[in-house]
Amino acid sequence: MPSPDPRLSVLRAVWHCLAGPADLQEALDRELQAVVDARDRGLITEMAYGYLRCKGRIDFKLGLFLDKPEKLPFKLRILLGLAAYELHFLDRVPDYATVSRAVELAKQFFGPRMSGLVNAVLRKIKGLDMHSIKEFAGDDPDELLLWSRFYSCPLWIVRMWKKTYGRELCLKYLRQGLEKPPLGIRELRPEAGVSIPDSQVMLRMGRSILVNPEWPGLNEFLARGGGAVQSFAGQQALHELGMTSWTGPVWDMCAGSGGKTLLMLDHGLEVYSSDVSLKRLKNLSRFRTAYGRSAKVFRASGIFPPLKNKPGTILVDAPCTGLGVLSRRPDIKWKRRPGDVKRLVQIQTGLLDSAARSIQMPGRVVYLTCTLSRLENQGQVDGFLARHKDFVLERIFETETGLELNESFFGAVFKRIS
Repeated sequence: MPSPDPRLSVLRAVWHCLAGPADLQEALDRELQAVVDARDRGLITEMAYGYLRCKGRIDFKLGLFLDKPEKLPFKLRILLGLAAYELHFLDRVPDYATVSRAVELAKQFFGPRMSGLVNAVLRKIKGLDMHSIKEFAGDDPDELLLWSRFYSCPLWIVRMWKKTYGRELCLKYLRQGLEKPPLGIRELRPEAGVSIPDSQVMLRMGRSILVNPEWPGLNEFLARGGGAVQSFAGQQALHELGMTSWTGPVWDMCAGSGGKTLLMLDHGLEVYSSDVSLKRLKNLSRFRTAYGRSAKVFRASGIFPPLKNKPGTILVDAPCTGLGVLSRRPDIKWKRRPGDVKRLVQIQTGLLDSAARSIQMPGRVVYLTCTLSRLENQGQVDGFLARHKDFVLERIFETETGLELNESFFGAVFKRIS
């Protein structure tokens, strides 16, 4: 069977992501199951992630030619946005082919009237400059609104970052949200001779490696089981928080799909892994089996810990707003709302307090987020220490912006002393 049309596949994936609860990769995985051609798979993935990184910039320019864009069907707006992204950010397809296919899809889903609108708008927008910030300042917006448009980020996030981190870091975080994250690998079998040549290693921390994404042998290395793709910034955070010296057993309280569990297992730690989501735990069990690792995996809420014996270390890889990983998960910024910060702070506080009650003496509670929000990061450290006088802050970590990892993690280690 031939692969489905890639533009229809990416339209469905982005629409399911933005209109429903699925995250982008989940929606893409569902679409990519039916796509055989590797080039089409690459195009679909590149368009979905690239469009959502640049959606704010594109929406502003499209709005110049639409009377009331919010009145258009949501899927039609996504169709226009994807076509605009293809016109301005991809060069593998001729402009006429991009416009023609978008018009066909608009006619198929919305009829001839809307297909005419799509044709007219795309022919106008293809002549605009999408890459100069000056082209987004024609109506003399204030500085933060201009940043919101050009750096494609909701205004409430821009305001929060400017207030919290200042002008320079705010711009740094906005820029990193438009870039692809570098390629991180968790090395699995170096002892079997399946390894990455030193010439292709950009940065290494133990078995956590930042790899040259242009390395010709990458696909073969992964296919032979030499390693697994995993955020380098996320792996670095665990190393910097002293993972290799944590007292076991370690309870990964919010394990999700288990990337951090697998990293800890790779370093010889005894790990218990739990999550409230059975679906995520099934992924963890599958990966654990595939990589030949052993961990106790069970479904549980961290708020109501089920363990009879207290662990030596508890990792609270907390649910958070995810604003530090917008390069890898650009859909987050379009789905989050300002109220999510306070809602998630309450959940994080409950998990931390539960961990404090459940740890051995002496023992460690390790707190980790992938967000840029003072309330969820330093605010939680200050709150925990104020509530739990039997703990001290052993170490704290923030991803160094100078490394150009395009992701930001925050972590703290609390040690119980009485």
